[in-house]
Amino acid sequence: MKVLNVQRHDLKLAPHNARVIVCPFIPASDERRKNILNRILKLTDEEVERLTADTLQDFGKRHRGLEQMLERHFKAVSSLLPKGYTPTPARRLLVGSYFTCEYAIEAAALFNPSIVPHPDQSDLPVGSLRFIMSLRAVGEGHISSIEFRTGIIDKDGGMTIDPVTRYASTPQIVSKSSSEYKVQFPDETPVSERVLFPLSEDERNGIEDARFVRFGDDDGDGTYYATYTAFDGREIMPRLLETKDFVTFRSLALSGKGIENKGMALFPRKLNGRYAMISRQDGENLFLMYSDDVSTWNHKSDLLKPTFPWEFVQIGNCGSPIETDRGWLLLTHGVGPMRRYCIGAVLLDLNNPSTVLGRLEHPLLIPNETEREGYVPNVVYTCGAIEHAGMLIIPYATSDYTTTVASVSMKELLAAMV
Repeated sequence: MKVLNVQRHDLKLAPHNARVIVCPFIPASDERRKNILNRILKLTDEEVERLTADTLQDFGKRHRGLEQMLERHFKAVSSLLPKGYTPTPARRLLVGSYFTCEYAIEAAALFNPSIVPHPDQSDLPVGSLRFIMSLRAVGEGHISSIEFRTGIIDKDGGMTIDPVTRYASTPQIVSKSSSEYKVQFPDETPVSERVLFPLSEDERNGIEDARFVRFGDDDGDGTYYATYTAFDGREIMPRLLETKDFVTFRSLALSGKGIENKGMALFPRKLNGRYAMISRQDGENLFLMYSDDVSTWNHKSDLLKPTFPWEFVQIGNCGSPIETDRGWLLLTHGVGPMRRYCIGAVLLDLNNPSTVLGRLEHPLLIPNETEREGYVPNVVYTCGAIEHAGMLIIPYATSDYTTTVASVSMKELLAAMV
């Protein structure tokens, strides 16, 4: 067996409990909401002014635009105020603060990354690539959201991550229905401060494992899609994110007979005029799907089954296929003895990806001694890699807790396929 030279980078993204967002904190019953409001209304104007000033001083430096968010939460309960009552601006903010809480988005874990080219590739050193990395952040109650990081891969395949501020914020809702919603961040908000937090009913307990891909449109323009798993606390449901600029996002529910389980990943362009998707409806094997509509998927065909001992329990995709001159490179994960997760690779035919041209007989990445401990032990996992400077750059999670990066020569990797 030829041993691949996989380089682990000295880079680590660990969860940080100081990154907090502002969330509504609204009791379920009208009675409790009215009780809180009545207590606030009994305060004198002087008490309100003092309490509001104290609150803004204590929390104002922890968030951008805190007053606007408190005003938004005031409006969410304002219908319960006595008819004809007009609160002062300070009392409005104080009411909003009592129906607001902070949520530490990544207090528990920061993992399962995917990576795509940044829409802005200006002002870079020759041979460098700017990227956006998505990450699954987990906080209180094991609720997952999507965070982002930016950085640069240089001409030699070295990676740097841009520094992040302590701020984090959620977008404003542009529109919302039972099946889809649209949200928008202010243009001036740094990408690393943008957080996609659960909004729809089917994702109220988590937005998990976004697999971002830059999709080449028929008109030559580019759209970023991300398949992800929505979790409502009992059931999982695949959904799709769409964005052009990582400022405005549209999320929609996927439909069709082929929409089951989790771990779906789009090809980065249409194949023979149709969208194509790698999927895993049965939790064990990989399938290939085609559709004329990116949101509707009905038919699947067998693609890959567990073959090698390190993947006997199940296999799944690790992000969207990457187009090479030799074929579609698909990273996979395999689960073996002691529920250990490893990362492998498969090569599919460019014109007919149902044809498997090659597979790695042995894993590309196995959890080493520094990666085995975490929220879920013995796991390495990625939701997407990127090719640059002849290297495959793989951001990956270690034991569902932190994120790091590895790279391998594309030439060596493709040559090692059986």
